[in-house]
Amino acid sequence: MMKRLLHISALVFATLMMTACPNVNPDGPDGPDAPVTPDESWRNQASKTKLSGITYQLNVYSFADSDGDGWGDIRGVTQHLDYLDSIGATALWLSPIHDAMSYHGYNVNDYYSVSPKLGTEADLKDLISKAKAKDIGIYLDFVLNHSGKDNGWFKQAIADPSGRYGSYYVFEDKPGEYITGGMGSWCSTSSGSTGYKGLLHFSLDVSNPSQPQLTVTQATGSAQGGNTDTSVKWFIYDNNANRMYKTGNSTFEITLNIDNEWGVLVKDDATQWGDHKWGARANDKLVEFGKPKTLVKGDAANDLIFGGSSAQYWASFDASMPDLYYGPCDKASESETFKDLAAAADKWIGMGVEGLRLDAVIWIYQNNTAANVSFLKQWYDRCNSTWKAKGGKGDFYMVAEAWCDNAEKMAPYYEGMPSNFNFYYWYTLKDRIGKGKGDDFANTLVYFQNQFRKYRSDFIDAIFLTNHDEDRAASDLGRDMAKEKLAAAVLLTSPGKPFVYQGEELGYWGTKSKGDEYVRTPIKWTKGGSVPSAALNGKVDNAMLSAEISVEAQEQDNASLMRVYRNFAKARNGWKALAQGEIEPINSPNSAVALWKMSYEGQTVLVAHNFGGGSAAFAVAGYKVDKMIVSNGLADGSTGLLSLGPYSSAVFLQ
Repeated sequence: MMKRLLHISALVFATLMMTACPNVNPDGPDGPDAPVTPDESWRNQASKTKLSGITYQLNVYSFADSDGDGWGDIRGVTQHLDYLDSIGATALWLSPIHDAMSYHGYNVNDYYSVSPKLGTEADLKDLISKAKAKDIGIYLDFVLNHSGKDNGWFKQAIADPSGRYGSYYVFEDKPGEYITGGMGSWCSTSSGSTGYKGLLHFSLDVSNPSQPQLTVTQATGSAQGGNTDTSVKWFIYDNNANRMYKTGNSTFEITLNIDNEWGVLVKDDATQWGDHKWGARANDKLVEFGKPKTLVKGDAANDLIFGGSSAQYWASFDASMPDLYYGPCDKASESETFKDLAAAADKWIGMGVEGLRLDAVIWIYQNNTAANVSFLKQWYDRCNSTWKAKGGKGDFYMVAEAWCDNAEKMAPYYEGMPSNFNFYYWYTLKDRIGKGKGDDFANTLVYFQNQFRKYRSDFIDAIFLTNHDEDRAASDLGRDMAKEKLAAAVLLTSPGKPFVYQGEELGYWGTKSKGDEYVRTPIKWTKGGSVPSAALNGKVDNAMLSAEISVEAQEQDNASLMRVYRNFAKARNGWKALAQGEIEPINSPNSAVALWKMSYEGQTVLVAHNFGGGSAAFAVAGYKVDKMIVSNGLADGSTGLLSLGPYSSAVFLQ
């Protein structure tokens, strides 16, 4: 048999034999009409149905625009199902589709609705139906840690803190119970008028420097200008720092015309903040005219207000995203907050949604792992019960973003969830590609699995390169196309459930240094067409979105990155060992080469990847390299030796 040294543009054979043409090799190196040689009849073992579990993550607002308004929409996704099918997707993870405050949708206004910018419920039903016809399920992004500040629940909670919705959020009466560390801050909110319009007289007594007292009275006459005596270090701040007048050994006064919506602060420096800011305690912000108010400083100081009501609420991310409150973790499912959100989830599951991606789950109980796990188990059991009650097959799929410092800290989340994102997979892969070292990669994957297995025997390892919150994989790899192709091949031959992020298959690059929008870039479908960029406010790297990077161009180029994704997805979909097999590391005679086998229901494949920039050739004792399923780069096994060019990959049937 003639030795074949294959480049990606001449990938070995389609993984799925065409039943109508059993003697034809549709994608083989010899062309579309090359007959199948007798020793390649083994290819008929390939599955005719999708096995891969590949999920494609897409930002609905920037994926595809069906109506020309510049916003990506649900109909745009439906129009490109053939494309998503061609890259092997068995599920789509949609960015939040609910009505929300911002383009990205993570500050939800209404969990029961579809954002009008993205479409209608009818559009979503149509997508679910048409995707299912292609064996593609739909997963929704669901935000349980926080809602949007404009959510009706939050507005009602502020208007009536003692009412039903007052229990939905983390207000200042709950810090000891709920805020245990991590990130976030207290934010102010109010109802009614909290500022003032009119003439006020301010008298400050600093006889006790650590507890100064401010007395405010309504005044008549004229306002004073700020004092010019720079020896005085006390100011009333009302959008400007107004220096007070010294009227006694420890008293300072000034009369000002106040006209703002938020109130005032006291400062002991005109320009500095921090510990130079003085104000009211969190639960005592309202000023009673003529009554002295003791002030506190620094982070404890809040605006002094003159009417209405005010409250402090906790926000793990920013003020537009107030954290939701579920009460004691062991009884979270009994809270009204949980029940309302679960009812919303029931609606979407009833519509045909097959999975949920849960955002920022480690902050639900502020990085308290045990509490979070308890909550998540209750949440998953509720949704899985709904799924089964509607006749869903198997268990409902749910994956959590439990973004911890390392795999060991994330692993306990498997007690609550069947699947968690493995951030440490990509951290390891990019490190090893950067070092040109592959011989310990398979052992590291086994290490991760062993950590997860401690907490759940049937864990589903959600592996991926990067997502909408991270710098792009192409940027991490220095925009080196050979390395990008290697990363794609490794991802799609690793054990677990692979997630591919929008544009990753096209080689998109970008970092968050100028904003998250630059890693949420629209898809460029045609060489000369426009992209749905309205949601991103022009924060798009148009220089990257050239004709060459478009879907149209890459479909015409057999050596494109997209072709690597397509071909390895076909292989994963076609060979059950590759899609569902247990991994077993193989000792590699070359430090740059990663070797492992995958076995499932009597089928075994050998997986080989060269992480280095040089060629490698060696025998793999006990393994055959004559039945190549798929390859990337320069790969050959026809002589009995396994030969891999730089950053090349190959999979062989055993």
